Amino acid sequence: MNRYVAMGLTAFSVIAASILLFFLFYEIRVIRDIIVQLIDILMPFLIGAVIAYLLAPLYNLLCRNLDHLFSLRLDAKRSVRLARVCSVLLSILAALALIGGVVALVVPQLVSSIMRVVNAMPGYVEQINQWINGLAEDYPFYGEMIQDAFANLSTLLQNWVTTDLLPNLENFSELMRGSVNTVLGNVVQGVVVAVQAVKNLVLGFIIAAYLLAGKNMHMAVAKKLLYAVLGASRGNEAMLRLRYIHQIFGGFIRGQIIDALFVGIICFLGTSLLRIPYAALISVVVGVTNVIPFFGPFLGAIPSGILILLTDPIKCIYFAIFILALQQFDGNIMVPRILGNATGISAFGVLFAIIFFGGLFGFVGMIIGVPLYAVISSIVSEIINGKLRKKELSLDTNDYVHLDYVDPEKHEYVKMRDPTNKDSRP
Repeated sequence: MNRYVAMGLTAFSVIAASILLFFLFYEIRVIRDIIVQLIDILMPFLIGAVIAYLLAPLYNLLCRNLDHLFSLRLDAKRSVRLARVCSVLLSILAALALIGGVVALVVPQLVSSIMRVVNAMPGYVEQINQWINGLAEDYPFYGEMIQDAFANLSTLLQNWVTTDLLPNLENFSELMRGSVNTVLGNVVQGVVVAVQAVKNLVLGFIIAAYLLAGKNMHMAVAKKLLYAVLGASRGNEAMLRLRYIHQIFGGFIRGQIIDALFVGIICFLGTSLLRIPYAALISVVVGVTNVIPFFGPFLGAIPSGILILLTDPIKCIYFAIFILALQQFDGNIMVPRILGNATGISAFGVLFAIIFFGGLFGFVGMIIGVPLYAVISSIVSEIINGKLRKKELSLDTNDYVHLDYVDPEKHEYVKMRDPTNKDSRP
């Protein structure tokens, strides 16, 4: 009887899972909209969790030192409480001061640089047009081809500037044609998005303060839940895995942010000393894109070099040499000291992780792709090693480099023989 009950429950579970899977695929748009709505609602908590996670090392450092300082005059309980409150406030203030300083230093120069580029664009086009006309006069056979190519390029550039770089120009033209409602709608929508972003950021800092203040208790509740669900043995395994994930993600993300900050500062100082135009704009682009491993230096340097080339070709050469030296310094000296071997994956793994997760999650995927790939590869490696242990096979990858076959009885690893040898195994 129990056998038939078990078979019935199994059949019911399979049918229910199939129906649920069909519903998920059939209503994928509805489910996606629900997920997007939930993410929008929880966005302040996500931002707060990220801020608290990034500030946790600073909070821990301040808490330890302040607790030791306050314990000289207060009892243990009051000392710990006061140290936590002060550490939270100082950590949040440090983050706000850093963001405010960067914004105050960069935003005015960014606006000025962008306006200079926009205002100088007609002059750039005219200079290029004169150069192409002179080239066409010197080489009449290619003159018409060059002029047509430049006309197409000018049209593409103009479309990009008007539609992507300066969408307000389109709104202004619509305003001139009487499309007041459309323009006002776009403006209101932009204001709503900006207010929503500011609100999420403010709430994120408030939530981060609460998370930091109750960090130990939150961690205790999470561990309690983990052991209640998994038990002692599997709970210990999960704790080891979570510590490894924390080590990989925390070390990599914080290291990349610190490295990008240093690269941006060095780039700003270097470009300012070399009197390269748009120093602030270029430094921000180079610093932000440097967060992305492997592709970051190219993503930041190429558009910056093109921008400088339009203004001063000689300075573009200086910039290329400076960026090359900066990236060599960063890759060979700064990154090893800041990150070390944080992920332990190969160059091919880094390339695959950036392309794959960048395609899935965009810019964020390119940043978290490398540590995420390192965690997944570690889990897969442990599963493979577990299977090999059960089959009493070697865990050392070097044993499989020149492997031909494994003797199933003796478990001996027979290496490949020279194919030119007549005695080779077929």
